[in-house]
Amino acid sequence: MEQDILRLALAEIEAGRVLHAVGMVKEYAESNGVGQWRDELESISDDYELMLGYMGRGIIDPEREEVHGRISRRLERCIRNIMLSDKIKSSPFYAEAYTKAGGVRLETELLKGTLENFVSEQAMAGLLGEDAEKAKSRDIYEQHVGLMSRFFHSIIVSPQWTESTRRHISEILSSPTIDSFDAQLLVSAISVASINHYDEQEMLALADIYRLSTDENIRQRALVGWVFAAAMADKRLPGDIISLCREEAVAGELADMQKQVMFCMNADEDNQLIQQDIIPELMKNQDLNITRFGITEKEEDPMEDILNPSASEERMEKLENSMQRMEKMQREGSDIYFGGFSQMKRFPFFYDMANWFWPFFFEHPAVQDTLDTIGKADFLNEMLTSGPFCESDKYSFLLTMKTVLERLPENMREMLQSGYGMGHIVNDGDRNSATYIRRMYLQDLYRFFRLNRHKSAMRSPFADAKVYLFVANKAFAGTEIDGKLAELSFFMHKRKMKNAFIILAERFMALEQSRLSPDFLHLSSLYYSEYAGNAARAVEILKEAWDENKLADDQMSLKMLGRLSLLQKDFDTAVDCYLRLHDLFPDNRIYAQNYCIALMKKERYHDALEILYRLDYEHHSVNTSRAMAWALMGEGKLEQAQALYEKLLMDEFTVPEDFLNAAYCRWMKGETEATVRLFIGYRDALGGGKQPAEWLTSEFENDVCMLTGNGIKPIDMMLMADLVEKSIMETGEAGGLQ
Repeated sequence: MEQDILRLALAEIEAGRVLHAVGMVKEYAESNGVGQWRDELESISDDYELMLGYMGRGIIDPEREEVHGRISRRLERCIRNIMLSDKIKSSPFYAEAYTKAGGVRLETELLKGTLENFVSEQAMAGLLGEDAEKAKSRDIYEQHVGLMSRFFHSIIVSPQWTESTRRHISEILSSPTIDSFDAQLLVSAISVASINHYDEQEMLALADIYRLSTDENIRQRALVGWVFAAAMADKRLPGDIISLCREEAVAGELADMQKQVMFCMNADEDNQLIQQDIIPELMKNQDLNITRFGITEKEEDPMEDILNPSASEERMEKLENSMQRMEKMQREGSDIYFGGFSQMKRFPFFYDMANWFWPFFFEHPAVQDTLDTIGKADFLNEMLTSGPFCESDKYSFLLTMKTVLERLPENMREMLQSGYGMGHIVNDGDRNSATYIRRMYLQDLYRFFRLNRHKSAMRSPFADAKVYLFVANKAFAGTEIDGKLAELSFFMHKRKMKNAFIILAERFMALEQSRLSPDFLHLSSLYYSEYAGNAARAVEILKEAWDENKLADDQMSLKMLGRLSLLQKDFDTAVDCYLRLHDLFPDNRIYAQNYCIALMKKERYHDALEILYRLDYEHHSVNTSRAMAWALMGEGKLEQAQALYEKLLMDEFTVPEDFLNAAYCRWMKGETEATVRLFIGYRDALGGGKQPAEWLTSEFENDVCMLTGNGIKPIDMMLMADLVEKSIMETGEAGGLQ
């Protein structure tokens, strides 16, 4: 690409090789031209040559370092302005922004006057009569929204900001004297601009607004903007932002934001779950009405109570479960509406990039035709002010309702317009919280970068792992965010976000100094055992801590070491771990059962049975029965074991292994025919003829201690495998084992 030489020049400046960078830019200018920036480039070159000349003559300049830094920054700004000029000529995203800016330049005094005049005009219109106010208000909004769109686009194509511009813009957008919606829109413009084309002063302006504004909606937009811009730059942050990131409260917000970003990233998977699992269940229950007051039934089929008396209750329960699953996903942060509303971003409304970022308001000129057609019904007012949608989805919803209402029967249209049955509403406390505001804004931003018609021409923070996983970005290294890596790694693990977990865990392990800290033990053992395929390394780390007596009360590490020890057949360690867990949590039946399994692996069946009898009495379950049956076999109490296996095979929660173990029990009793039938039942439960040739002998190898302990010899195992295969072949069920 032609701009590669300019990027290399920026790298030369960062490395301190200014002369080389100047030469590269001049070479680029000769081939491509640099337009209005030629004079600035020549001035920078002359100033640097003058500086070199002074040094060459041995003149000592006490301000040399400061002058060098100033020239370097000027050159960097010049290069970035040249790059932006080229983008305006070649990129449809920038070309449209330049056109829609309509010649409006980003002059701070003009901007301030426009924003303050709008507030004054609104106040003056409020003094008019009702009809006159309505007409005047329409004119005010028509003119203002158009002008704000031009300001939005002018920010995107504005040259590199100066410190003065940054300071003035920060003060204007943090001021309580301007309209919050205007400030939110322009903060988004600065964010889109700085994400797509690095401008340090724009990024610092966002950080200033985040720090200075008292409006949470403005603050959260500014937070998202400077974080993504910093991560996109992927380099050392300016001191002001470093200072921010060293504040514990800010680090906490960034950790929460990181989780919310990952929920956005998971929108497609969440939509797939909803479409394939939840929606089909809802569609099965179309004879139920969903209203704000709950779920009610339509008129009943008079025969249903006779033919299937429990059907209505079952439908109700399934529907409520499906609704609750969606509500839980939403409460936890999932973007459950992306799939549906992504199809509603093709209205001409979204051809103007500014409209993706306006907070919803009924006075927006682009929705007046829709409101004139359908009326400002109660249900619209409630859904669009308090519904659980991000701002761009609210506009989509309103614009779609025009078509929907026109096609509905009159009685249903009247019912909707009266406000009947319009679902979940977000209360004021939640809606005004920083967490909720940031989540909704991230969803707006995600839709813009995923669905905007210029998406291929933009740099999306959601398409680059070093940006959407910003807490691991080197820009934030050495700040309080490092202290959040463990918490976030566990979050990624819980949500099954594999790549994110690996990146964060590796960064945490590289930073953590104490190899015996609980977080290091937990994360490293998870990393090696479940993600790196190196269980032995995980055991090594945990055993080191065990030997240092660091696991005495560490529940998670004890669980991990116990499980891995069982898998690696280190049964002594497994017994020790589960015994400790059982002592710490005597009422936890899972730990008790695992302790019994570890004891049985050591052939301590009697000790295991003492615990299992108590568990079965206090908390009867099929898993307890399975463990008891195995222990009874180990003790040679085959009649009692058989009785338990017969119950298990009749249970609705039967698993394939129940057939296998029941077969062992009959075999030990000498009941060959029943044994063969049960082994075949086990094969069928596994999937029939799809099993490998050693499907049965491999099981014998796994359970050789139990079998030989009850008198089954190796020759018996070989013959039994052949006997089962012969029986299968004779019945023609599988056509022979493959």
